[in-house]
Amino acid sequence: MEQKSIPGQDALVPPDADLAQQYLAAADAVAGRRDRAIDRRALAWLQILNAAVTAAYLVAFALVLRNDDVIASQAILFTFLVWGQLASGMAQRNGMQWRMTRSRWPVILGGGVLLAAALVVFGLVALDTALPAGTVLIPAGMVLLGIGGHGAVQLLRASRDPRRPRPARVPLPAPLRWGTVLVGITVGVLTMLAGSPDDVLRSVISLLVMMTLLAWIVVFNTPLGLPAIGAAWRWPHVAMFFVAACVPVGLTLAGESFGNRGLAGVLGGVVVILLFALVSFVPGRASRG
Repeated sequence: MEQKSIPGQDALVPPDADLAQQYLAAADAVAGRRDRAIDRRALAWLQILNAAVTAAYLVAFALVLRNDDVIASQAILFTFLVWGQLASGMAQRNGMQWRMTRSRWPVILGGGVLLAAALVVFGLVALDTALPAGTVLIPAGMVLLGIGGHGAVQLLRASRDPRRPRPARVPLPAPLRWGTVLVGITVGVLTMLAGSPDDVLRSVISLLVMMTLLAWIVVFNTPLGLPAIGAAWRWPHVAMFFVAACVPVGLTLAGESFGNRGLAGVLGGVVVILLFALVSFVPGRASRG
């Protein structure tokens, strides 16, 4: 590489062979530390999972809106916001860096355009009940193909990365254990909200849950924050969250088949809280330090 001297300064003396080798060794060491900090395979799987979760929520949200149940749709939205915060902690523990580099702009712009298009289609199929119910799958399919497809490409690129050792399993610290229980209480209250037959009571509870959730998101950078909880979770905790999130959706979409919908909501909410209390004792992932 040709050197261009700075006006008024002498040209740099080219390094000898030993010094050049040290520079190359230092560059390799930096690349090694980067590879140890960033788990590209785990991030790709997380992106695929997020695409599937987003697609599922779009379908559930559209079906609830087509039934003119706005309050129940808010409960579904709150659950999705909780997952978004938990997933951000999982991404950070695997080395995800929220930096807007030049190489990421095409991906960010393309993803933004795709999401905007999916939301437009979502609005059409959710609000126009004259369209067949199966059309709710269109925006979900767009998200799966776009975001999930990009995750699959990233997974292929990371296929040659070395396999990482399994993370150590450690008991959840007290703040994270109580945070896990609080997540269960939140989803449990949303389940009771979905089953409540009183619209006034549902509106009041929905407002309280929204204020609590917003306050929880504001304190995201604390040991009780949702990202910290998500970073410590393993698959049993994540599986429990998804099972619990399906309960209020099921109550909303098939509430009449339960007979006493209010009682079903209360029982479902209590079961969700108890299950999260139990799963809070399942060992989590050790901190990356």
